[in-house]
Amino acid sequence: MYKLIRNVYFIVFVWTFSWLTCITSSAIAQDELASPSFQQPSQEHTTEVHFTEHSSSSLQGKWLFYPNQFIVQPSSVLQSKIVELPASFKTLAGSNAGYGTFIGYFKIPKEFLGRRIAIRIPTQYGAYRVYVNGQFIVRLGEISTTPDKQVTEKAPRIGYFVADNEYIALSIQASNYTHLHGGLERPMQIGRAATIDRQFQQLMMSIAMVCGAVLGVGVFTILFSIFRGSRERNSKSIFVFGWFIVFLALHNLFSAPYAYSVFTNINWLWGTRLEYLFTFLASFFFLSYMHLFNRRYLNPVVYYIAVALLVFNICITLFASPEIFERLALFSAIYAVVIIGNFIYGFDQTLRYKEHYSRLNLIAIIFLSLTFLNDYLLLINVIKTTHLFFISTSVYVSLIMFQQSRHYAHQTYETEQLNLNLIALNNSLDQKVKERTQQLHELNAKLEQQMNTDALTGAFNRRALNHEIQRQFLQTQQQPQHTLIFAMLDVDYFKNYNDHYGHLKGDDVLKELVRIMQETLPPSGYLARYGGEEFAILLSGIPAQTALQNLENVLDQIREQHMEHLNRPDAKDYVTVSIGAAWVTQKHAYADIHELMKAADMQLYAAKQAGRDQLKIEKEADQKTYLYR
Repeated sequence: MYKLIRNVYFIVFVWTFSWLTCITSSAIAQDELASPSFQQPSQEHTTEVHFTEHSSSSLQGKWLFYPNQFIVQPSSVLQSKIVELPASFKTLAGSNAGYGTFIGYFKIPKEFLGRRIAIRIPTQYGAYRVYVNGQFIVRLGEISTTPDKQVTEKAPRIGYFVADNEYIALSIQASNYTHLHGGLERPMQIGRAATIDRQFQQLMMSIAMVCGAVLGVGVFTILFSIFRGSRERNSKSIFVFGWFIVFLALHNLFSAPYAYSVFTNINWLWGTRLEYLFTFLASFFFLSYMHLFNRRYLNPVVYYIAVALLVFNICITLFASPEIFERLALFSAIYAVVIIGNFIYGFDQTLRYKEHYSRLNLIAIIFLSLTFLNDYLLLINVIKTTHLFFISTSVYVSLIMFQQSRHYAHQTYETEQLNLNLIALNNSLDQKVKERTQQLHELNAKLEQQMNTDALTGAFNRRALNHEIQRQFLQTQQQPQHTLIFAMLDVDYFKNYNDHYGHLKGDDVLKELVRIMQETLPPSGYLARYGGEEFAILLSGIPAQTALQNLENVLDQIREQHMEHLNRPDAKDYVTVSIGAAWVTQKHAYADIHELMKAADMQLYAAKQAGRDQLKIEKEADQKTYLYR
């Protein structure tokens, strides 16, 4: 059985090594420059972006790409081709070493006109300049048509602008002269400036917090091993493991998305050097930890070759350009196959001799190796996924520390008691946190309800109405069978009522009308106070004829209450209302919610002019109005 397992591990090891060698050489090879076909900019290339007050939208979609050109406005003379971003120069033009201009047309939500809008550009490779409608907003490095004049940086950027038109043209001039990456390979986001800033700060703060936590664990582990004494069992391996955690935290801080660039002035060249130096140092201490843990898992010969390779990479990284040390690191990473093969062989020997092993440590190392393989293939453009090494290393550190804590907890009775007390304290704290969180949720819910509710009548207020009609309007655009009816309701001669009976009685009438309407409308009906004596009703998800009948029922129920109103200039002596309604489907569409609301308001005006106490709605066929009595 163990011979079979060993043979299988050996076959997998040989196959993996051959596969990695092939895909590395093929991924680095350059293709011939493709000749792009000319595409005239047209309206169909415009992409509508949907962002809200609290969310952003991706700037993916169709772009015009002008290879080997730096322009700001689209050209009818220069050749271009339609591309979709994110993409690398190699995908678009055959080589990552080059330059060009990307121009995209986007339609932003109308309600954000005149407001500050931001575009967040994550770390890209090379340099770029960004223009909105021909106006420069942000740059990274210095673009150039030649390698000697380009200034490269690696950092995220945010550009700001104020749009005076819902249609914007976004132009990005980009250049790159490295062969591994180049272009706009990571998706960009657009949204309200405050939202983009908050998302960016949350991302950077979360990375900094995790790195800080991991760094704290590393320092604690080093100090623990020092105070424990060098003669104690495993103190040396714990000391080495602590340094591995420290350099691992620093590596994560200097790797994508390069959180260090937010709070330091380190230039991109030394930032890149430090990223690779911390990677090599973390690798060195990890291999040393495994070598000290059990030499079966890392043979001394394999270990010293790896150390020599790491020292060589460190020397080259200190003095060479990124183009050299990055390529050297990629090729050196192939040696990881040998190290992984040694791990597999050592584990096979452990199984063969039925020795004890830590399943948790095994799972952690497998997880770490898989994520390393993922990031390596991603780096050489073989696969299109996301970087996982930051997550995997943090999880790995957590798993190892959990294992060490469990191991030491069983050494002495005092440690066990301390651990139990700590668990009890944590449980008590968790319970208190849950209680405080529940209270906070309840308070937030009440606050949200207060913010969305009219204080006098208990109906929804104008703020809540704006959000709900926008949501249902978008739903109508997306679902072919969805019908939305928007109705405006006004109390007839309400000023006369207030003049005769007083404002307090008028408030009572408004509250009574809301009660009647809430009881009459279906559960899906949405009632909001629009302002003063005006109300708005949203009916969706039901046939149009049924919705109109519901509105008629509202009129009837209000009439039946026969609330006294003796100060009317007409023949009636009770309170009545007038309703104007408009409806929208995909076939009977409005340009936006403002047009829909305007149409309903016109029908309300028509109802008033026709004698009040009635409902009017626009007819689709001839755009005339029908009167429902």
